[in-house]
Amino acid sequence: MEHSPSSGNNFIMTTYRIENLSDSIFAFSMTLLVMNFTFPAGGFLVSDRQVTEFFLKEIYKFDRYVLTFILLAIFWINHHQQFHHIKRTDRRFLWIQIAILLFIVMVPFTAAWMSAYSNLHMTNLVFDANLFILGFLFLVSWVYATHKRRLVEDNLDRRFVRHGVMRSIISCFSALVAIVLACFHPGWSNYAFILTPVLMMVVPLDKKRPAS
Repeated sequence: MEHSPSSGNNFIMTTYRIENLSDSIFAFSMTLLVMNFTFPAGGFLVSDRQVTEFFLKEIYKFDRYVLTFILLAIFWINHHQQFHHIKRTDRRFLWIQIAILLFIVMVPFTAAWMSAYSNLHMTNLVFDANLFILGFLFLVSWVYATHKRRLVEDNLDRRFVRHGVMRSIISCFSALVAIVLACFHPGWSNYAFILTPVLMMVVPLDKKRPAS
């Protein structure tokens, strides 16, 4: 890992390796989502009718697979947007990123648990809580990096900072709505996450700086 000039016990590093690690873990986690679909033992399905019946029993998981894949994609886009402006890192920030990756890796597990027992309160709450924690950690990551321009450019437009905060707040808000719904209608709580991409349309990925 490259080191930048530093003094005392403080040191500043480039973001190259954490970005590579993050991309790999996002890709791995998104790929694992397909493992939520199950297949019978070899030779069990011997006719087109049996294959069709089994497929129809599994298809109910497809909407949750798509939703979870899109949510991970949104988190990856948010991560990419943050690191477009984050130019360096430090030990505290690295540990925040490690915490984010910890909960990214948990998404396929909590999604599989929720898909298998979609009618139970606890499985939905665990999945919803997983995504709430992720949204909160992304908020912590961005606030830490931009506070007093700690890890970003000194001239970063305040609007970019506000947009980054709002995107993470939207993720947290959608997860909180899902958690509340899970207490009453667990089978429907996950659809609250549709709010995430809808509300994010109000907060564009990029804004041009005003002409100077």
